Amino acid sequence: MGLLDKVDNLDESKPAKKAAPKKAVAKKAVAKKAVAKKAVAKKAVAKKAAPKRAVAKKAAPKNDLPEKIRPSGLPEGFELAGKMPRYVGWLVNFAWNYGVLLGTMSIFIFGDPDLTWPFLAAAIMILINWLIIPIWQGRNIGEFVSRTKYMNSYGNKPLFLHAILNNSLGFLVLIGIIFFAVGFQNITNSEGATYVGIGAFFIILWVVNAFFKKNSDYSQGIFDMAFNSYLVKHVASGNETGWLARFEGLGDFGDKWQTRQLERAEKAKSKAEEKQAAKEAELIAEDTEDKED
Repeated sequence: MGLLDKVDNLDESKPAKKAAPKKAVAKKAVAKKAVAKKAVAKKAVAKKAAPKRAVAKKAAPKNDLPEKIRPSGLPEGFELAGKMPRYVGWLVNFAWNYGVLLGTMSIFIFGDPDLTWPFLAAAIMILINWLIIPIWQGRNIGEFVSRTKYMNSYGNKPLFLHAILNNSLGFLVLIGIIFFAVGFQNITNSEGATYVGIGAFFIILWVVNAFFKKNSDYSQGIFDMAFNSYLVKHVASGNETGWLARFEGLGDFGDKWQTRQLERAEKAKSKAEEKQAAKEAELIAEDTEDKED
């Protein structure tokens, strides 16, 4: 019995010794978890603290002035001028600028009278519409009659150079034709070739400008694109006085002329539609007669 008791005591003592280390391991594991939790908490704190620095960095540029972005496209509050006002403006400018000049030149061809005063009158009319009025108001007589004006993308009047350059295209192509015709007769020498070159350059400039106007979404020429300007409809404020009121009054004539042209176009269109309907009715009647036969 003594040996059996000793064996039993040994068996009971072995599990007790093994259980002790398990508790220690558990304690260590708990300690590790606690350390891990603390580390996670520290990381979380660090992560939360990071955005504060980012916010501080983003807040710094608020003190700087924002950069202005240049607007593009038709300015708000303005309507692009249509084909009829453009045509009216061109016709009035052509008559004003070249009417007296061409009349004087035709007289000069058929005779040799003293044409000093007619040429002087023609030069004064050209200067008024080419330089004086555009510099003063940024518009020419044709634009007053057609109630149009040029505005840039900011909704302001363009620099006066735009009006001068735009008005110069007609004169340049006229000078170009004259230079080309004069120089072509003596194209073999250097002087004649120079005249031909200058004349060809002015003519090509006019052709390129016309091409851009025809193919642009806003009917802009080369100088319109250079100054970022658009031909828009003009509405008078009603507060104009003096010469400006008289120029604005020219728009009444332009409105009446445009109304008459539109009425004529509508009448012509209705007549064409009536003729087309009559032809279609005749064709239908002929078809029915053929089928009956």
